[in-house]
Amino acid sequence: MIMDTASIVAVIDDDADVGDVIGGLLETMGYQVETYRSGMDFLSGARLATLACLVVDQNMPKMTGLEMIETLSTRGVSIPALLITGNQDAEIERKANSLGVMTVLEKPMSHHELLRFVSLSAG
Repeated sequence: MIMDTASIVAVIDDDADVGDVIGGLLETMGYQVETYRSGMDFLSGARLATLACLVVDQNMPKMTGLEMIETLSTRGVSIPALLITGNQDAEIERKANSLGVMTVLEKPMSHHELLRFVSLSAG
């Protein structure tokens, strides 16, 4: 399955191994993937109009996943997002919901749940 440029999945994770595994899984399923190692790299380099959805790590240095999503929101940008976290708690869940995050998954996450989110968001 070849996706067009409007169906790129952005994976934002400071852990290169995790980002590469997620990106590789999605590419194996036919998705186009762009990986970023920080929220700041994503915000400064992503072509937002080409993105179908985001897979974002919560715990990154300098800017958390929720801070990155909040920055997008203040810029008037809404892209379906999945947040992954090693420490899921009620506060993260509440903030994610208030920002319109579609799914929060705790690490280690199910590949099935990841693929379900991406297939619903990116087609």
